[in-house]
Amino acid sequence: MSKRKPLDNNEDLAKDFVFESSQSPTPDKKPKSKTTIESKNKTGSMSEKFKVAPKEPTVRLTVDLTETQHRKLSILAAKNGRKKAEIVRMLLDEALADIDD
Repeated sequence: MSKRKPLDNNEDLAKDFVFESSQSPTPDKKPKSKTTIESKNKTGSMSEKFKVAPKEPTVRLTVDLTETQHRKLSILAAKNGRKKAEIVRMLLDEALADIDD
């Protein structure tokens, strides 16, 4: 550890602090490793595979369910490992599939 400077002359300390920090050498940039570049390429191709069409704006809908309906919906969601909202959206999509825009 370096020896601590005495606090006798505060102006000198302030100047040293200000000017030494601005004159400090910049660290050398390390070349990027090939593994980093390869992983970026892999990530890029993976993101292309999972690219989804632009999302349509959403509208919030509040629905009153009976306790029985809610319990059954919760059980269905738990069994299938999906969110209740996903299940309701799928059911609505099926019900509205016959309607033309």
